[in-house]
Amino acid sequence: MQRARARSLYAAAWLLLLVLIGTTAAAADRSFRCNGKIVSVGSYKDQVLRKCGEPDYVEQWEVGHDSAIAEYFDYEKERFRLPRLIIGPLYMERWTYDLGSNQFIRYLLFRNGELIKIETGEKGAH
Repeated sequence: MQRARARSLYAAAWLLLLVLIGTTAAAADRSFRCNGKIVSVGSYKDQVLRKCGEPDYVEQWEVGHDSAIAEYFDYEKERFRLPRLIIGPLYMERWTYDLGSNQFIRYLLFRNGELIKIETGEKGAH
């Protein structure tokens, strides 16, 4: 009995550690500077276009056509939460900004026109 309890406490501690690591990594890319202006999660495509101009590359796709999608991580509030059902379709876009060889490439993920995630890539090419 003691051994089973110790194992479940150990597993719970590891799970908590993984959740904390995941939220710390997501918090690092909540906003970035573009042409001297700040772009943040929660902005809309037209706001990002005004601040940063046209992206270098755009990918577009649709998910959850006629279905419900469970969302577990809230990028705007930077935390995990209980699943929330989102009725599809969802229009997704991933914009790529190559800000030059002295800066990192930024990947912006939009859902239905709202910026939900900012990722940092490798150093830029030009």
